[in-house]
Amino acid sequence: MRLPAAYVLGGYEAGLSVIRSLGGAGVPVVAVWHSEAEHAKHSRHVKWSVRAPHPGYEPSKYVDLLLDLGRGTGSGLLVPTTDETVTAVACAKEVLESRYAVACAPWAVAERFLDKHLTYELADRLGIAMPGTVLPRSAAELERLAVELPYPSLLKPRSSYQYREMFGAKMTVVHDPAELISQWERAERGGVGTLVQEFIPGGESEGVNYNAYLVDGEPVVEVTARKVRLSPPNIGYPTVVVSAHVPQVITPGRRLLKGLGLSGFANVEFKRDARDGSFCLMEVNGRPNMSGLLSMRCGADFPLMTYRHLVFGELPSHGSAEQYDEGVYWISEALDLGAAASRIRGGRSPFRRLVEPYVRPHVFAEMSLTDPAPFGFRVLTKLHSALVREVTRREPRPPSRVGEDNTPNRSSLQPRTTGGCGNRLGSVTGPSQPWDTSRRDGNR
Repeated sequence: MRLPAAYVLGGYEAGLSVIRSLGGAGVPVVAVWHSEAEHAKHSRHVKWSVRAPHPGYEPSKYVDLLLDLGRGTGSGLLVPTTDETVTAVACAKEVLESRYAVACAPWAVAERFLDKHLTYELADRLGIAMPGTVLPRSAAELERLAVELPYPSLLKPRSSYQYREMFGAKMTVVHDPAELISQWERAERGGVGTLVQEFIPGGESEGVNYNAYLVDGEPVVEVTARKVRLSPPNIGYPTVVVSAHVPQVITPGRRLLKGLGLSGFANVEFKRDARDGSFCLMEVNGRPNMSGLLSMRCGADFPLMTYRHLVFGELPSHGSAEQYDEGVYWISEALDLGAAASRIRGGRSPFRRLVEPYVRPHVFAEMSLTDPAPFGFRVLTKLHSALVREVTRREPRPPSRVGEDNTPNRSSLQPRTTGGCGNRLGSVTGPSQPWDTSRRDGNR
C-alpha cells in the first residue's frame, strides 16, 4: 500500500527532523520551502521539492499553492515547522483540511502561543512562574517605565520570526534606559511589536525543554531535556541539548498546554532562576522544535506519532518522561563548532566540557552518514556567506551622513502582514507595570 505523503513546510533543523523521521519510515515526503537557505530540501528522504511564496509576505499565495499541491499529488499530512508557516496554515486551517490532515492548531489557539504577550497573560492567570513582563503602549509610557526597570533587561518580540528576519536575533539585551528606548524605537520603525522583560539570572545551561504529545488536551507522551550551550551565549539558539529527566517542569508544562487548548506535539521552554530555583516560562512552540532529533534518538518519535495519529487514527502509546534515554546529546554542529572555538579563545569554557557532547552518545542536527547532503549544503552556504562578507569588508564604503538611520523601515520591505489573521500580532495593547524582582511565585 502506498502511504499518503507528508508535506513538510519549512526546511531548517526542525523540518529536517520531520523529514528524516517520516522518510525513514517509508512515508513519501514533499519538502515545501521558500528560501534557498533551507537545507532540508536536499535530504535523500525528500521525494519532491517545491518552492513556495514566502508564507509571511504572501500568505494567500502560499495557501493557494498548498491547495494546488493537494489537488495534484493527493491528500496527506501537512506539517508546518516554522512560526511563519504555522501562521499561514493556522489562518487557513479550515480550507486546508479539505485537502489534508493538518498538524497545526487553528488560529484561535495558535495566536495564543505565537504572540508572546497572549502566552504570558495566560501563564499569569494559570499561576505559572514567569519573568516580569511589561508591554509599553507608547513612546511616552516606555520613557516613564525605562527609568524604573532594573537592568539588564530583555527586549523581546511578540512575534519571533519577524524580529529574527529583520534584525538577525531572537531578542536584544538592554543595559540602560537609553539603550532600551533606542532598541524599542528601532523595532517600532520596523513594524515589530515588542515586550520588555526581566532577565532571569542563571547560566545558559539552566534552560529546560518540556516536549509533549497531547490528545484531547492530555499528554500521552512526555520528554524533557536540558540546554547545554546557546549561540550567542545566554540569549541565543541552542547548539547543544542533553536529554534529562526534569520533573519540576512537567506540571506547569501540562497546565499551560492544556490552558492553550493544544493538541498534538508542543514544546515549552523554561529557565531555572538562579535566585530561588524556580522554573520560569520562556516560550511555547506549537510545532516541531529545533532539537527534534533528540527525542527521536531517545525513543519518542514525535513526527511519526503525529503522522500515524492524524492519518490513520492510531493513538500514541503512553510514555512518561523518565522512561526515555537520559544523557544523550543533540548537537547543532554548524552553530556549535564556531561557538566552541570562540569560547576556547575567550577562556570561557574548559576544553573538556566543550568536547564532552561529541564523545558521549549524541545525534547531530544535520550531519548524517546516511543523509549527508543537508549538512554539506549548509557548510557550503556558510563558506559562501563568509567569503561574501570578507569581500564586502575589503571594499571601500562611502561615508555615512551624520545622524543617518540605517534601521530597516517597513515601507522599504516587501509587502507583508505584521502577524497572523487580521494583523493582530502587530497591535500593542495590554497592561504595563514594572515587575517586582523580589517576587518569584515558583511553579504552583
